[in-house]
Amino acid sequence: MQKNFFHRSSGGILLIAILLLSLMGGELIFAQSNTQSSEPRSVVQENTASLNQIRGNLDDVNAKREVIIAELKETTDPDHRMSLEVTLSQLDQQKRNFERIFERTALGGLEVELFDISDNEEEEILHYDWQKELIKIVQPVFSSLQNLTESQRKRDFIRTTRAELEQNLIAIDEALIHLNEIDESELNPASLKQLDKIKNSWEIKRAYYANQLELINLQYRELEKEGTLSERITQGTWNFITNEGKILLYSLGTFFGLLYIFSWILRRLVKRHERKVQENRHTKRANLPWRLMLLLYEIFSFIIAFSAMLVILHSSGNMVLFGFAILIILAMLISFRNSVPAYFKRLRTFLNMGLAREGERVMYQGIPWEIEHINLYSVFLYNPLLDNGRIRLTIDLLENMISRDVPHDEAYYPTKAGDIVIIDSIYAEIVRQTPETIYLNSYGAAIEYGTEEFVNRKPKNITDGYAASTHFVLDQDHRHDDIDAILEELKITATAEIEKDPDMAATVLGVHSNYRGINPYGDLIFGMSISFGPNAAGYYNSAPRLLQRSALIAAEKNQWKLPRKGYIAAEE
Repeated sequence: MQKNFFHRSSGGILLIAILLLSLMGGELIFAQSNTQSSEPRSVVQENTASLNQIRGNLDDVNAKREVIIAELKETTDPDHRMSLEVTLSQLDQQKRNFERIFERTALGGLEVELFDISDNEEEEILHYDWQKELIKIVQPVFSSLQNLTESQRKRDFIRTTRAELEQNLIAIDEALIHLNEIDESELNPASLKQLDKIKNSWEIKRAYYANQLELINLQYRELEKEGTLSERITQGTWNFITNEGKILLYSLGTFFGLLYIFSWILRRLVKRHERKVQENRHTKRANLPWRLMLLLYEIFSFIIAFSAMLVILHSSGNMVLFGFAILIILAMLISFRNSVPAYFKRLRTFLNMGLAREGERVMYQGIPWEIEHINLYSVFLYNPLLDNGRIRLTIDLLENMISRDVPHDEAYYPTKAGDIVIIDSIYAEIVRQTPETIYLNSYGAAIEYGTEEFVNRKPKNITDGYAASTHFVLDQDHRHDDIDAILEELKITATAEIEKDPDMAATVLGVHSNYRGINPYGDLIFGMSISFGPNAAGYYNSAPRLLQRSALIAAEKNQWKLPRKGYIAAEE
């Protein structure tokens, strides 16, 4: 009961979030490791050289653009104009790429596209969409997850693009070499003009691919500045510990610390209530207001602890961790929505309003138990006749049980330790009985039964008393004798034999004899029995033999004739 209502469902989600963040920390620092203010002098010089080289490439592109624009103004050939327009479009794209690369290099690799200013902020305010706002809250989380593989994806892209551009340049160079080997003196003016047109076009294409290769090489050199794998892992781990790790430590420490404090207060309240119940037996162990108070206390304890964690995450300004917390809340709400009927069943059982209620008798695995206590997550069942007879079950198992309110005058088990039983025709003493096993001792031999199996075998408990009986048969020649006289003589003789043993006589409640009938041979069958009280289990096997001996003594004394087929003796 000391655990929180939602603690189990949220604990696993928190652990997954921590693991993801620990992986994420390294990637977050990789993109930032080359922006430190304390760069070596060689890095600054390399950046300056890169800027000069990019600017030179940009000037070359601008010069070619001016040439193409001038040709566009003078040409009248539609085909040539179309070719020039395509070339100009390619040069415009190269110009934009070089300008972007120049700006990024000057700003230390800053992603300038992320800082574009939107012109429709007022329109966004007028058309407020809570779903978009929620996406904005969790966007840092998904962006961080994407950053886990961003560096490697960028490396693979640059490597593949670099190889393709190098192959393209090799193919273009070979084509231009072949083009230059053509003897222009043998060509007519029209062919020579077409050849010059093709040559200019492919030289522009080669310049384009060369510029693209230079851009890729610049990006590759930027990635190389991040350092080796071990350096990046070390730096990322340290950055996570000093930033996200510290925030997680404060927030989770506050969350679990508050839960522990609330649980400690709850335990004190429960112990105080238990003492009150023990002092006043007329007070109910757990009434409905008390259970409602415990339930509300559990819920508000979790809400307060989780809210404190959210406040710390929001105050830290780390939107990634705060977004993870929002995702945890959404996951909890979704899981709770899918299991609402099950929670209502548990709450009904906890509030002592279900089919099985606290303090009543219930059958579990074929054995009666008392529902001792119902917690929010578990149920305690108690059997006073079993050693360590207290078991804990989940509250779900109690939902399908039916209890009944009975006074404590019914046995919770057919035997107890020290009893003598007859089970499977075996005379044995019960040494110990637990919720799982019944231990027996039969003349030194150890026997074990399962607790439920022992009950199903229907053992005969002879500790508190039993009846020992036997049959005695007289020959058919006595059919005309006085039956009552024979019965009285058998009873007197048996009583006399019993009195020879004072200890046995002290346990005898009565001696009985009766006439049973005639067997198929016409002989007379008589029954003899002794009723024993408590502490007479030791005579269970000897009592039938005593009855047979007393019957023989009576037969010899009264000269009764026994059947030639012998007499039949049977024990019950």
